[in-house]
Amino acid sequence: MKFTGYWKNGIYFYLLAQGIGGILWWCLLFQLPDCRSWFLSDSLPERVLLSFWLPDCLIFITGSLAAASGYRNHRSWFPPLLYFLTGGIAYVSLYCLALSVSTNGGWPGTLIMLCCMIVMLLICLVLNRDRHREI
Repeated sequence: MKFTGYWKNGIYFYLLAQGIGGILWWCLLFQLPDCRSWFLSDSLPERVLLSFWLPDCLIFITGSLAAASGYRNHRSWFPPLLYFLTGGIAYVSLYCLALSVSTNGGWPGTLIMLCCMIVMLLICLVLNRDRHREI
């Protein structure tokens, strides 16, 4: 089954929303420091959470926005970027899961990341399946 314009737009808007969501996440953390406690356990200092800013900006945010643009404009570099982005999100999601399990805290951020990972994996699977059907 080939994608209709509706589904193609959905993938584009999801990637765009994911990048914008990352920007809003960091604005929230920096503008409202009290909310940082929602994403940490009592045993972890804030610097653990804040140390994610560089990979989030370079991989999660920039990668999501670039992937949205590459997908929308049918760029040849889109598939490798999508797989790189998905791998990065999966790594961080599993790290957050292990951290939440071991410290019994930070579950809201972990659940957000796990949702992102699942959606990204589904996008990769569906696009890969669709690409193989065209061959």
